[in-house]
Amino acid sequence: MTRRTKVLATVAVVAALGIGTGAGLATAASARPTAARTLAAATPVTTATFAFTVSLSAALTHGQTIAVTGTGQVDVVHDAVSAAVDLPAAVARLLPGGVAAPEVVHLVLSGGTVYARVPSLASFTGTPWISVALPSGATGTLAGMFTKAGAALGDVNDILAFARSHHATVTPDGSSKINGIPVTGDKITANVKGTVQLTATVWADASGRLVQGSVGAGGGQPKGFGLSATVTFSHYGDPVTISVPPPSQVKAIPFSLVAQLLGRFLHAHHGMRPAAAS
Repeated sequence: MTRRTKVLATVAVVAALGIGTGAGLATAASARPTAARTLAAATPVTTATFAFTVSLSAALTHGQTIAVTGTGQVDVVHDAVSAAVDLPAAVARLLPGGVAAPEVVHLVLSGGTVYARVPSLASFTGTPWISVALPSGATGTLAGMFTKAGAALGDVNDILAFARSHHATVTPDGSSKINGIPVTGDKITANVKGTVQLTATVWADASGRLVQGSVGAGGGQPKGFGLSATVTFSHYGDPVTISVPPPSQVKAIPFSLVAQLLGRFLHAHHGMRPAAAS
């Protein structure tokens, strides 16, 4: 693999992570049927702090379970989000220049551009940061996604109504406390293509704001596949600081090259079996 290809491969993965996270937050809010839960009047979220954990076991991980954790902030008003992602050694060593030791990757999405600071890439790019400008058509779409995400985070009913409108089953999941906050839960179960079962749980505070959400996939998946994710939100409405790096510290990578390389990567690994399978 050439030096340029290694850089682009890493950018592709980082960009996909950043864009996918933002899209996932917004998708749950893309419909607003009549709400079923009775809570205090909902108020769209303007800012929030979050923490997440994603665990994956699949062919690309050779059957191992790999957990990626991180923290971040979101500014719905200015369509921006930042995150610090903790990569375990098993992932970090795959990066160009990476070693078998944990690494922290910093991500920023602002102004339609994804910025990433990947320490092991600095020797390849000559700059601390890399950036990928999204297509012009995606910029306008992002603004709408942030608006919908803010509405959904401020009103869990949006998420539940969206699930019901897509034929998912929603059932009460009792009460609990998360970080000392009393919450009420609902479980969402849905089948994708009739075989893959997705199960999610959302926990809301007394104002209907999302405090924690979790999702897992199972059934109908390739042998050895497992996926689960949990995200916790807090400090709604508090000031946040999301800054883009100065141009002198950034190496710009064309989106077309990233998309092309990511497509080749996914195609090359389509249908792979876990190493443990026989």
